Amino acid sequence: MNFNINTDINPKNLNFAINYLFNTENISHQAIIINELTKKIQSKEVLISLRKYIYSNSNKIKTYGNSLDTCGTGGDGLKTLNISTTVAILLSSVEVPIAKHGNRAASSNSGSSDVIHELGINNPSKSNEIHKQIEKKNFVYLNAPLFYPNLGKVAQIRKQLGFKTIFNYMGPTLNPLGAKYQLLGTVDKNSAEIMCKILSEIKLKNFKIFYSHEGLDEISLFSPTTFLIKDKSKIKKQTISQNYYKKYLNKVPKFSQIKGKDPKYNAFRIFELFEGKKDTFRDMVLINSCHAMMLYKSKLKFQDCFDELSYALDNGNASRQLKLLQKK
Repeated sequence: MNFNINTDINPKNLNFAINYLFNTENISHQAIIINELTKKIQSKEVLISLRKYIYSNSNKIKTYGNSLDTCGTGGDGLKTLNISTTVAILLSSVEVPIAKHGNRAASSNSGSSDVIHELGINNPSKSNEIHKQIEKKNFVYLNAPLFYPNLGKVAQIRKQLGFKTIFNYMGPTLNPLGAKYQLLGTVDKNSAEIMCKILSEIKLKNFKIFYSHEGLDEISLFSPTTFLIKDKSKIKKQTISQNYYKKYLNKVPKFSQIKGKDPKYNAFRIFELFEGKKDTFRDMVLINSCHAMMLYKSKLKFQDCFDELSYALDNGNASRQLKLLQKK
C-alpha cells in the first residue's frame, strides 16, 4: 500500500504514513506528516507506533536493564546548566548504574553530548565496550545518533519547522540499553502526561516524570514541582513545594547560578561543583539526584539520599568518579 499524502492519517494508514515519512526525500511531504502526527500527539496509538518504528530500525545492542537514565525532553528554553547530566555522574559515584542517553543541543546552548565531550568522558560505541564500562564504572553515555541513524532522515525538516513536534517526546523513551528506571523532566503538564502514556507502555520498573510550575524541566528550587510516579500498576500524582527543600540548601537560591552558556563554560561549572563549590547549582543537582536515587533504591528516604550524595561531593568520591570516567 502506498501512502497518499492528501489523505488524513488514521489507524488504518498510520504505519504506512510513518514508513513513508522516513523513506521519502520530499521534505514538503515530511513536513505534512510530522505536522499531522503532532496534531494527534494525545493518541497513545500514534505515540507508540512512531516509537516502535524508530526502535525497530535502530542499531540495537544487548540491554542492561538494571540501570537508570536521567534523559528528559529538554525544550524549556531557559538555557540552564546541564543539570540532568551532572545528576547522572554524581549518582554513578554512589553505585547507581547509569545509562545516560542524550544528544547534542537543540534548544539549549549545550546539550548532554556537548558537555560530555567537553568533560572528556570516554564515550564507547560498541556493545561490549558499553557493557564493560557500565559494569566497571557505573556510568556510560549513549549518544543517540549512534543508535538511531534513521532520525537523521528527519533532522533537516525538524530544524526547518522550528516548533516542538512529536519527535521531542521520542528520545527519552528510547534508551539503547533498555534502562528500567527513569527520572524524566519535561516542561509542563501536557508534556508530562504525553510522556506518561509512553513510559507506561514500555514496562519500566520505576519512573518519575516531573515539571516545575515556572517552566523549568528540572525539580525546582524556585516553584512547586509536580510528579507523575509509577506506583506498581498505577500512576500517582504528587506536587512538592520548593519550600520543602529549604533546610537542605546552602543559601537562598539564585537562578543566575544555574544559568548555562556554551559547553566549555558548563563543563567548567561541573568541575567546580565536583571540586567543592557550594551554590545553587550544587543544591539543584543534589535535590534532583535525591529523587533519582529514591527511584532506584526505593527503601531509602530523602534524607538518606541527601546525606550519601552530599558526602560523595564533600569527601572527593564524586570528583574521583569524574576522573575515572575520563580514562579510556
